[in-house]
Amino acid sequence: MSEQAIYGDAACYGVRLINRSGNGALPVGEHDFAEAMDRCVLVDKTMFIADVLDAEASVVACCRPEGFGKSMNLSMLKAFLERSTVGQVDRGLFAGSQIWDAGRERFRNESACYPVISLDFSGAARCGANVVGIVRGVLSGECARLLALLEAPDLPRDKMRHIERVARGVANADEVNSVLGTLIEMLEMACDEQVVLLVDGYDAAWLSRFAMRDASGSCPAELLERVLFDAIAAAGHSLRLTCLMGERPGPAEAALSLRGCSYCMSTPLSGWCDRWYGFSDDEVQTLLGHAGREEYLDDAREWLEGYRFGRTYCSSPARVIDFLNRGCTPPVRADLYGYADSLSRAVGDWNLERLSTLFDLLEPHGCVEAPLCLGAVESNDACVDDVWTALYLSGFLTTDMVEESGNSARPRALRLPNGELRQALRLVIIEWFECAAEDVRDVDAFRDGLCRGNEDAVRQALDRILGDAGIGAVEMDSPLPYHLLLQGLCFGMPGYANPSSNRKRGADRWDIQVFPTGRMLDVADTFGMLDERPLVTMNMMYDPGVDALGLELLAVQALLDIERDGIDKIRVPRPGVGRVRWGFGFDGQHVSVVCQRL
Repeated sequence: MSEQAIYGDAACYGVRLINRSGNGALPVGEHDFAEAMDRCVLVDKTMFIADVLDAEASVVACCRPEGFGKSMNLSMLKAFLERSTVGQVDRGLFAGSQIWDAGRERFRNESACYPVISLDFSGAARCGANVVGIVRGVLSGECARLLALLEAPDLPRDKMRHIERVARGVANADEVNSVLGTLIEMLEMACDEQVVLLVDGYDAAWLSRFAMRDASGSCPAELLERVLFDAIAAAGHSLRLTCLMGERPGPAEAALSLRGCSYCMSTPLSGWCDRWYGFSDDEVQTLLGHAGREEYLDDAREWLEGYRFGRTYCSSPARVIDFLNRGCTPPVRADLYGYADSLSRAVGDWNLERLSTLFDLLEPHGCVEAPLCLGAVESNDACVDDVWTALYLSGFLTTDMVEESGNSARPRALRLPNGELRQALRLVIIEWFECAAEDVRDVDAFRDGLCRGNEDAVRQALDRILGDAGIGAVEMDSPLPYHLLLQGLCFGMPGYANPSSNRKRGADRWDIQVFPTGRMLDVADTFGMLDERPLVTMNMMYDPGVDALGLELLAVQALLDIERDGIDKIRVPRPGVGRVRWGFGFDGQHVSVVCQRL
């Protein structure tokens, strides 16, 4: 059953596919609406245009994670509103779509009426410090594209030369920074019509990890803010509509509020425009039916569904299309490497403390409680680098607690949306510990020895890993880092599910269990798999003041506590055979181990 049905949000919105091309191709990697219409089958999201045109303010900002249709929606808006620079407008482009049949032709009357400025700054997120070059290139390209609309003889020559110099790439920095306002003014004069401004990736340069000052001391994020938001504020009624697309609402809200602009904001928490981003369960079902793959609906729900935006649950369109494109097979490790890399970039830097929370997220019904800072923030605000807000806005976590969307102080239960994100997160954990060990063969030796009951192999591998990872250099008086190390090393054990820790079930609970599983998560998980996989139970004790004999006794006591506390008194799950119990003792510098095989 879908999450929409579980939570009572399964209302059908009248799903419609647009198949102007007459074939069943999916828009793989396609972000241009007009080109996609000629080649692909699309889910009809055209009523997004109606929501934007009917918005209470002329400036709208829509924030969603990557892969949820922001660029396609913006391109669709451009295709609907823009008057042609040359030739005739293709009014048949939207024939048969929901927007064309809505509003008693009210929306049709605005079709192909406006000069449209379309700016895509999303490349700044991929180019790091080269934001200045991205801004200059985008403005230069758009000025050149729109010159065909600026041929009226009575336009001020000084302002036209300004635009032409930017278009030719010979303008100075001040001319580039101020050209957007000039372009809006000249387009309104030349076309005798208000202008539409569409901006993709308005927040790309603002992200803290890219907002680095250049040699002159200027901040690229501040540059983009001046270039864009100063022009929006100065244009006033010359703009019929401004639509901003990005991942983070904070930059737009702060800049627009500072300049006194009226705006509408759509965040992942708010209900406005929620149904036009992502694919609903009905839309996924319709796409599967169109492809003749109806039997894979449950797989699609398990792997892809689970994001909550406002009132609706949905799947990422990019991931659904990828799922269909690879024949509706579950993702394997190679499919998830890029996803895992994006997850790591969203965080910036993993450490044991952050990883411990991610361990908990992978537990059944796992969640983390944290406030979401989605409102206007200053660049020095602590919320800017809040890891949980970053993961939420990047689409790696979601929440069902969408009430009071403007309350940034309210803790919200954040969870992993679906199976695909669970596997991507699992990869991040595996790779972090394999990199921390420096020599991945030590990790393999630890895992293999753990299953086989080889005390020498486990102790020697763990001794080397402790030195490589620097465990114990911080929090010398705490057993937590050693516990997290043991748990983290058990992710990715061939033929086993993710390790389960009991540390939150009571004081001094440092036991971990790793259960054999018959469900292989990936072909790579079968490499080196034992024919007989025992249930693995580990317990540990920590005392920085013991001598060598005391260290051995710590491991023995930890092992005995498994029997005393009945930690593994359960039936061994199939396909497991037998049990292996492990006791570990740590003193901050060394480790002792003892094993019992049953």
